[in-house]
Amino acid sequence: MELHLLCDGSFTLDKSLLVYMKYMGQPYSAAVKPLLIKTPDENILVDTGIGELPEKNMKLYNVRRKAGENLKTQLATHGLKPDDINIVINTHLHFDHCGNNTLFSKAKFIVQADEYKYAFTPDRFQQSAYMRELFDIKADYQLIHGKHKLTDDIYILPTPGHSIAHQSVIIKTEGKNYVYCGDAAPIKENLERRNIPGVLYCSHKALKSIDLLKTIENAFYIYSHDNEQTLI
Repeated sequence: MELHLLCDGSFTLDKSLLVYMKYMGQPYSAAVKPLLIKTPDENILVDTGIGELPEKNMKLYNVRRKAGENLKTQLATHGLKPDDINIVINTHLHFDHCGNNTLFSKAKFIVQADEYKYAFTPDRFQQSAYMRELFDIKADYQLIHGKHKLTDDIYILPTPGHSIAHQSVIIKTEGKNYVYCGDAAPIKENLERRNIPGVLYCSHKALKSIDLLKTIENAFYIYSHDNEQTLI
């Protein structure tokens, strides 16, 4: 099994959106980092990045990419095309985690059923995070409920709070548990200091999810927006 942390550029947001009630007014260049899992049988992608936002939303987010920082090019460096991806796991359906879903027409998409349902009719305080054009597509969505064993070495763990039915991914390899936190812990501080994200569906569930992730033994944590963690 091979794990490769990819890059779909970055976008600027107030850092308080990543850490609740801290860093207000401080801009943060949030990295966008899908995870490629290559197994002998399948190519799996965890999240698809931010992609090209709908025109009406472009001016709201300063998306920046250096040369080669787009998902197609990143996959090509590992000898893959979008059609070679068999499975996509969306940790949740906020725009910066499903922005390239349309690229993967041959993939099966794994999403929590409650997340998928909620994304179509979110509460007002979550509406800006869901862009329907990015996930309401012709795709093979496999809607799951709770914990899910994808393979003998890849597990999906519900970690709600940031969104109604967020999920994280655990990959067992080389004697470690690689944990793709998604936005349950978008940067290192969330996990190390038990500081919940600033974008929330439910604060107490968000804290329970952080504490759950911290119980995983032999863990190597992968943070979806930490701009200092670029390699695993």
